[in-house]
Amino acid sequence: MIDRFKLLYDWGADGVKNQIAEEYLGLNPNLTTEQIDLLYQTQGVDKEYLARYPKLTEEQFMRLFNDKDLNKDNLAQNPNLTTEQIDLLYQTEGVDKDYLARNPKLTEEQFMRLFNEGQNQNADLLFYLTQNPNLTTEQIDLLYQTEGVYKKLLARYPKLTEKQFMRFFKDGSLHNDNLAENPNLTTEQIDLLYYTKGVSWDGQKNLALKPRLTDEQFLRAFNDGRIPLKYNLAQNPSINPLSNQPFASGKQPFASGIFNWRW
Repeated sequence: MIDRFKLLYDWGADGVKNQIAEEYLGLNPNLTTEQIDLLYQTQGVDKEYLARYPKLTEEQFMRLFNDKDLNKDNLAQNPNLTTEQIDLLYQTEGVDKDYLARNPKLTEEQFMRLFNEGQNQNADLLFYLTQNPNLTTEQIDLLYQTEGVYKKLLARYPKLTEKQFMRFFKDGSLHNDNLAENPNLTTEQIDLLYYTKGVSWDGQKNLALKPRLTDEQFLRAFNDGRIPLKYNLAQNPSINPLSNQPFASGKQPFASGIFNWRW
């Protein structure tokens, strides 16, 4: 098996600037601990990307946190932060808390801290909390009932219960195109939106991207006659059903290796 990371890292090693190593490898969220260390020590590599994307060890996080040349907002954007790291960044002067509000690993205590601050001091925090993809049912309800919250964002991002979905669907102030953007739609919800006159052409194109399309729904979009729907179907992860199902061994393809990529 080829070493994919090494192949890309060594490209242009003969005196040619390796743009791949400097600008792109750090964007990969599945780098190993050793690969992160190597890129950190490589001249020209953008450390901001290393801070934002891959899963860092505690030592790597603190190294970047204490790097005086690195804006800590980059660390605040990393979706793999621990509870303690989120707290540390929250308490650090100058860190943009808006990034923390979108972190999918917020504890209930951290959510409420940001929520209360959003109500009393910084309304922008409520705006970003609604974009958090991992809100609980109770948090979604709380935000929905809070004055000034952009409900359209709540409709787009988190996983909604059926009751919450229908509440948004029947909300006359909310365009159903927002629900069509939600990546967690069920088969029945996709059908409901597809047959709703209020859903626009853009909304229908968004439905074609949903990973839970049944064969019937996939073929309905394919045979629609409008070519742009086929463009979105080509990007749908359900094009390879096995990519959305656990394997008998409990492992996914390419579960080990340099990048742990899934094709």
